[in-house]
Amino acid sequence: MSFDEENHETDEGEKPKTFFGLELGDGLVYGVVIILTLIFIRQVSVVVAALN
Repeated sequence: MSFDEENHETDEGEKPKTFFGLELGDGLVYGVVIILTLIFIRQVSVVVAALN
């Protein structure tokens, strides 16, 4: 068994969600992904506006 294949299973028998190495709940993972997506879209819009 390698370092990445540790046996961290939940009661349902599925592995917990990990985000940058942290075990988080589904709602928190989705929230972080949405926030990062909004930040990315904002940065892209700033770059596009600077190029025009």
